[in-house]
Amino acid sequence: MAALQEGKEKLAAEETFEVIARRAMNVLASTPLETGDYIANGLWGHEFAARLTDPGQRDGFFVLDVRSRDAFDEGHIEGAVHIEFAEWASSENLARLPRDTKIAVICETGLEAAQVVAGLRMLGYDAVVPKTGINGWTRSSAAEKLLQELQSVKHPVKRVPPVENFAKASGEAVFDRPHEDDYRIIASRIHEVFSGAGSDEAGSDEAGSEGSASGNKGRHLIGAGELLAKLLDENEREEIFLLDLRREEDFEGVGHIAGALRLDFDAAAVPENLELLPRDRKIVTICYTGNLAAQLTAVLRMLGYDAAALTYGMVGWTRTPTTYQYIKDLQKADNPLV
Repeated sequence: MAALQEGKEKLAAEETFEVIARRAMNVLASTPLETGDYIANGLWGHEFAARLTDPGQRDGFFVLDVRSRDAFDEGHIEGAVHIEFAEWASSENLARLPRDTKIAVICETGLEAAQVVAGLRMLGYDAVVPKTGINGWTRSSAAEKLLQELQSVKHPVKRVPPVENFAKASGEAVFDRPHEDDYRIIASRIHEVFSGAGSDEAGSDEAGSEGSASGNKGRHLIGAGELLAKLLDENEREEIFLLDLRREEDFEGVGHIAGALRLDFDAAAVPENLELLPRDRKIVTICYTGNLAAQLTAVLRMLGYDAAALTYGMVGWTRTPTTYQYIKDLQKADNPLV
């Protein structure tokens, strides 16, 4: 009897994986990465503010704030709806979200919000993230501290060409809503991942001062300082797998963290590429600002991988051409909270 039950559970787990992997391949491949208003499902804070304060565009957004209740009560964007990061994917909360309006997800840094965006898009919602979070909306002591950190950070990088041994995304993917049966499977798994159910590591990823104020539970972020310490420790280094999602020219020209594998974001869920990723090591995803990395981290965790995004991406690791854009966005933040 126990063997029969075990067999059923194994089949259910395999079906869940197949459904999520199939959906992830479509969602990642349909993410705009080169052109459009919302490249990488994101936009800069000042761009979001301009659109949200434009009477002609304000109704085009549903603003979802996933910070802690305390942070939300201290000040939030007018009209924003609050749902805790860990609970946004419950059936009750999903029922509160619109299907016909673009959902802009807000957190402190944009990194937790990017994970929510990935989950929403897996379920067929049109969702985007202001890449600098609430820090890109209004000036704060946290934003000032972040400005200082980004202006001075300089961890070591390598500048050698990547070894390209992965499969490319094929064909034109169209973003759509999953079939109802698939939707139920995906929604259940997403809520399990975000609520921390079934995860022994929920809340174990520390980002120190580089993280958010909403608590550690389910954040799945790792700060540059902590990552560097792990990479310098011979034993801990073996437990880390670095996955860089940036373009080839930036991987080589700007530089990358030694030992990183480069992989195209839109092809990350191609079956052959998933086989390149280890099940017994923590996968640290890396991109320009942390936005794409956080989105992929959420997807990988839905697929059962142990993943965390590098906080602020390579901007949080060393000075890059994107550092200036990030800092400028923080400096432009002067919008009111209610």
